[in-house]
Amino acid sequence: MNKREITEYFTRLDDAMTVSAELYLYGSAVVILLDAPDRTSLDIDVAGPYSSADQGELARASLLAGLPINPEPTYTGNHLEWVGPLRLCLPPPNSEKPGMVLWQGKRLMVRTASVPDLVASKLIRYDETDRADIQFLFVQFNFTWESVSDSVALLPHPFNSDALVLENLNDLKSDLELWRGPK
Repeated sequence: MNKREITEYFTRLDDAMTVSAELYLYGSAVVILLDAPDRTSLDIDVAGPYSSADQGELARASLLAGLPINPEPTYTGNHLEWVGPLRLCLPPPNSEKPGMVLWQGKRLMVRTASVPDLVASKLIRYDETDRADIQFLFVQFNFTWESVSDSVALLPHPFNSDALVLENLNDLKSDLELWRGPK
């Protein structure tokens, strides 16, 4: 999905909903909605514990809008991925680090985390695509390594002490110096 397809889905979802809901996104869909060039994804990652939606109503409305939620692993089409607390590598929402509203309709509001929190969530993999997403966020928002380090400390356990996350945080420090260029 690209930005147009994601926002069209939100419009259809909003029209199909009978009660209000707030989805808290992270991952590639956020970067796409922030206008990363040529970025696409098959899924929209929703931080379940940080969202407020009636699950049955959301599933019904999402199917009407054209996307299943958490389809079978063999499914290869576009979908909504409702991520539960055991797999959620994202700091909880925090009033001191407000996130952003990405889209709003009549019944549906789509929000996301602060940029440092979004970057921290990508450190669980930090593959080539994640690095490109983080570089895009750095160019757009000029976050600091220290702010991401603070967000890593706020990740849910066990992610906040995961050896790979901490190693990738150190790699991020080097990448930020490279992206910043000579002083």
